[in-house]
Amino acid sequence: MPTVTLLSPADHRRVPWKNGGGVTTELAVEPATDGRFLWRVSIADVVEPGPFSAFPGYDRLIAVVEGDGMRLSVDGAPPVERRRLDPAFAFPGEAAVWCEPTAGPIRDVNLMLARASATGTLSLLTGLAGQHADGDVVLVHALAGCLSVTPDGGDTLPVPEGHSLLLRDGTARVEVPEGAEGVCAEVRRR
Repeated sequence: MPTVTLLSPADHRRVPWKNGGGVTTELAVEPATDGRFLWRVSIADVVEPGPFSAFPGYDRLIAVVEGDGMRLSVDGAPPVERRRLDPAFAFPGEAAVWCEPTAGPIRDVNLMLARASATGTLSLLTGLAGQHADGDVVLVHALAGCLSVTPDGGDTLPVPEGHSLLLRDGTARVEVPEGAEGVCAEVRRR
């Protein structure tokens, strides 16, 4: 039987970046047994160019959810430009990453996965869309408007703007009405 938890903005935790360059808001995190987390979904504001914190042994997926966009240079490669609501960009957590907002501050969402223990996907959801979500853990976060999540065999649950729904050991249908936007992270244990 799936377990469903609704997380309000008061449940989200603000933590400093490892490199001291800013603060991220953890929407949800699952600790691992060795003191490191198994996975984490967070949102960060990036206001100026700078390096990303290193997370050796993790895979990262990142997407711009507010602002124009950003350029990412990974391990010295030519920059890759990511615009608002582009599909998530994947890179290894140990890579040297330089980020530059393209036209003012941006906000991004980030899924980090302990490479040896988990895999996952990060999807951006926009109005008049739906998605079937499946994973050992699914996190749905409402960026704008109110989303609807219907766990298989369960009642439809509203996810108001700024809130997150955490689903464990189940599948669900996520509906995004016109004008709404959200994020869906699906995590699978290896």
